[in-house]
Amino acid sequence: MIKKSFQINDSSNTRLDIYLSSLLKNQSRNKIKSYIKNSSVYVNGESKKPSYLLQNGDKIDISIETEKRKSNSLNPENIDLNVLYEDENIIAIDKQSGVVMHPGVKNESATLANGLVYHFESLSNVNGLERQGIVHRLDAETSGIVLIAKTNESHKWLAEQFKNRTIKKVYYAITWGKWRFKSGKIEGNMIRKKSEPTCFELTSTGEGKYSKSTFRVLRQYSNFACVEFEPYTGRTHQIRVHSSSFSNPIFGDNKYGGGLKKSNEYSNEFRRISSKIISRFKRHALHATSIEFELMNLNGKRLKLNSPIPDELIELEKRLSFNEN
Repeated sequence: MIKKSFQINDSSNTRLDIYLSSLLKNQSRNKIKSYIKNSSVYVNGESKKPSYLLQNGDKIDISIETEKRKSNSLNPENIDLNVLYEDENIIAIDKQSGVVMHPGVKNESATLANGLVYHFESLSNVNGLERQGIVHRLDAETSGIVLIAKTNESHKWLAEQFKNRTIKKVYYAITWGKWRFKSGKIEGNMIRKKSEPTCFELTSTGEGKYSKSTFRVLRQYSNFACVEFEPYTGRTHQIRVHSSSFSNPIFGDNKYGGGLKKSNEYSNEFRRISSKIISRFKRHALHATSIEFELMNLNGKRLKLNSPIPDELIELEKRLSFNEN
């Protein structure tokens, strides 16, 4: 429990949430906003909005029920892992859709990290004990190949390759609509959306981080397509943002316009069929199908690993193509 009372003397016209962020160093801005909205913070005995501008003489009372600190370790869980490759330095896992990479606020167990500490004795701890072995990530709904480091040395080895962009990755996706070009590139700076901070978008300004992907349409149907992507950079949600920026969002991707509402843009019969399919489709149609990288201590020898397209994506293409106009 945090209980504090104090008077403002030198922070006139400072937002309440910003002022508390500087005071409560271990609390996020969003968490502080939730405290204010839940009436855990009072100004002059009254509940205020996070945007309230403080005035000299204001009295702030804080009464926050804090969460107990959790042990900075992982609980081993016997989760089935499909190992594509393993040596003394690395492991390559073919991750299923729906599996979260590591524990978080809403996913405290049954993550890939929990399964790793159960099955493997040696894992890197560069990213902390709750992310042992994890060098890079896939979104929960994205299936496919993930590289895992057994040692801190191999972790740094792989991280350096990701940083230098010498690791080649290929993704397979089923997207809505017709693509204007059979192949090409998508690039631009990516920033967080102001309206939805968990989403990203391309911007024409100099803000954000540079991103680049190339694409190749494998099969174009009347209302959807099967597309191959190669990301040059590795930004969060990159392929999903890039595909959506061309008005061809990935099927099932609710966050970037590929959900149920997208079916309303199509003719009656395909709208009916696609909406029925997507309501039962519990993932977005994106799969990390191959990865190529340099093995450690083998004089530049490279290894390419492949993951077959999941059955649910093969079935999805069949059902959508069968019901086209």
